[in-house]
Amino acid sequence: MSLLFFLCGLVFGSFGNVLIYRLPLRRSIQGRSCCPHCGAVLRPQHLVPVVSFLLLRGKCSACKETLSLQYPLVELASGLLALASLSIAPTLLSAAILALALWLLLIIAVIDAYIQGIPDVLSAFFITLSCIYTVLTGELQPLAFLIGIGFFALQWLLSKGEWIGTGDILLAVGLSALLGTWESVLFMLFFAYITGAAVAAVLLLTKKLTSKSHIAFGPFLALGTLAALLVGERMMSCILSSLQACEGLLQF
Repeated sequence: MSLLFFLCGLVFGSFGNVLIYRLPLRRSIQGRSCCPHCGAVLRPQHLVPVVSFLLLRGKCSACKETLSLQYPLVELASGLLALASLSIAPTLLSAAILALALWLLLIIAVIDAYIQGIPDVLSAFFITLSCIYTVLTGELQPLAFLIGIGFFALQWLLSKGEWIGTGDILLAVGLSALLGTWESVLFMLFFAYITGAAVAAVLLLTKKLTSKSHIAFGPFLALGTLAALLVGERMMSCILSSLQACEGLLQF
């Protein structure tokens, strides 16, 4: 079953690359895949996830131009996320839904990193899958939605839409549903902001980013969500236990 999930993840990753390339350009996702440089239509042997890229040595078979590493990395990441879903979800069906949700989250994160925007159609599908997963697992706390959505909605209101966009709020709806508990949502936000701040600091120090530049937050939310799913519950339990211990010492 693990191998099947991984292989399916690779295939979905290949399709994900199509979405990443075409959706921002508002192009139809129908039709044959082609080289982004010369437009040559790819043959079936050129469409095997990861393997084709390696055999072609990262170059187009027609024009010999170098292809982006994004293609095999997205495919491999999709396979690994599908594999991780088996260890996170309680049942096989919920694992399949989670794998699809995480695959969509990956596509959203990559597109957001490129164009600093999230297509509403992807957000809608992600919210739907997240809600289905929550129904299957039975973990849904209203406080999770209040924290996740309220946090971003407040920022949007205070900045009049300058700090974050409506796409981030829609994404927060899906993330809150996917994580289900307020502890996981809090951990996701904490992890996302810490990693985001660290990356922004490095980019500022290396002068690849200025104080007036904008940085996409979707990729950090995706990382925070994955961390919350994998270790968030244990980490939050340790943090809360430590806080209770400190409180006990202070009272003593």
